[in-house]
Amino acid sequence: MPFAMTDAEAEAVRFLLVGDLVELAVELDFLPPEKVDRRQLLEQLIPRLLELAQREGLPFSKYDAEELSELPQDHRTALAQAMGWPADVRSMVKAGEKVYRTYRKRGSSQVPLLLPSLLTPLARCAHCAS
Repeated sequence: MPFAMTDAEAEAVRFLLVGDLVELAVELDFLPPEKVDRRQLLEQLIPRLLELAQREGLPFSKYDAEELSELPQDHRTALAQAMGWPADVRSMVKAGEKVYRTYRKRGSSQVPLLLPSLLTPLARCAHCAS
């Protein structure tokens, strides 16, 4: 079953710039359509972002700790398990900081910039996939 964002998740990301989402799509090897519908594009990108998390982990920083702690426990656990990490916030941030350093070496990336906004639907997607 394809991933679908909830209305609350879609509302929370309504201010993300379409250009940033298109750059994220390209970074995730997805060719966005000519006319972009923000919600539809994100519904296609969230599972790809989860695949990236499974391959590389996610670039977290200490500033993401609050968002991680606000996730439902089972969603945070599913996301952590997808990356092979412990599910406690402190461990996730510590592992994510290592990943973040690799992103800084790569140069410009939308993943660390948009991750805090996409964390809730991403964690729910991980939970649904587990």
